[in-house]
Amino acid sequence: MRFIVLPFMTALLLPCWGAAQSLVGFGGSVGQADLLYFSGHPQEAYEILERHLEEHPEDYDALWRAVRAAVVVGIAREGVVEQNYWLDPAIVLGDRAVQARPEGVDGLYWRGAAAGRRALNAGPSYAADLAQRVYDDAHAILAQNPLHGGAHNLLGKLNYEIMSLSRVERFIGRVLVRKEALRQSSWEQAEFHLSAAAREWPDYVVFHFDLAQYYRKRDRKEEARGAFERAVDLPVVHPPDDRFQADARRFLDELGSE
Repeated sequence: MRFIVLPFMTALLLPCWGAAQSLVGFGGSVGQADLLYFSGHPQEAYEILERHLEEHPEDYDALWRAVRAAVVVGIAREGVVEQNYWLDPAIVLGDRAVQARPEGVDGLYWRGAAAGRRALNAGPSYAADLAQRVYDDAHAILAQNPLHGGAHNLLGKLNYEIMSLSRVERFIGRVLVRKEALRQSSWEQAEFHLSAAAREWPDYVVFHFDLAQYYRKRDRKEEARGAFERAVDLPVVHPPDDRFQADARRFLDELGSE
């Protein structure tokens, strides 16, 4: 029985790409890492940040960026072992970022994204724990900023993945695991949060893509077509955006042929 969750991005989630984040950091190692990340080289960005953190282990701005880079690299890998090689350290780095700055939105967001993506490769018990982490981190962000598109996307994808399970799987999960993230899930919550993400942060390719996937799942073809078209029309910013746009074009072709 699989238990869930997110993430970064259709296969998830990465889910989600953070915002209220400047495209370039403060200079030095952090600035170099940002330039590499946004030029499509997240692994090189991670390596710079990893070396920086050896000397500055509590540097919050380096920690959450290292999580971001590791999540993106992990998503791009083929196979569970290769993905987890990057996602497991991402969760650890996310814990360190939140410890360094408990109220830090970027640390909470990227830790939640890492947990959501890792949950897809986890067994039932660990996946449920990770789902709860996503739920808690997203709500901690929204308590500070109710209009945070990334947090809405995390919750939207969480609800989407849980509701995509069979009724039997959801029932067993809610009864046996007793995680709030499982008990509170619904299609209505999925739509509410995915719509909020695309509305509040309209320039993020993945948020429109995720909303389109929800509409497609619910057989709302015209709305799916519109959301896929918006995803395709936006400029590429984050390393995975071109992949989402390629998938969106493929789905548009399928919708057009029906």
